[in-house]
Amino acid sequence: MPASVTGTFGATGQSGPFAPSLRGRDSAQFNVSVSGTFVATIVIERSFDNGTTWFVCSSDGAGTAASYTAPFSVVVEENEQKTLYRLNCTAYTSGTGTYRISQ
Repeated sequence: MPASVTGTFGATGQSGPFAPSLRGRDSAQFNVSVSGTFVATIVIERSFDNGTTWFVCSSDGAGTAASYTAPFSVVVEENEQKTLYRLNCTAYTSGTGTYRISQ
């Protein structure tokens, strides 16, 4: 897996997968950001089975799906080995969103 995943959204679709490295630690933090001027909905997803099944990450303890309709930057913490992450643009109207997932 690459050390970072970058690209743009100009339509619906997904970014490439990103695997945070725990490097012998109990957990790892990594950055997720989307910038630009766009009208779209973007969610952060993760997979526990090497990308076969994807789940939308939640934004709170109640399981509310985290979705973004404006530029954002968040730090995500993961404590399970071999978990994959990606961004999914689930709705798109116009503009370009530039994304980066990195550690």
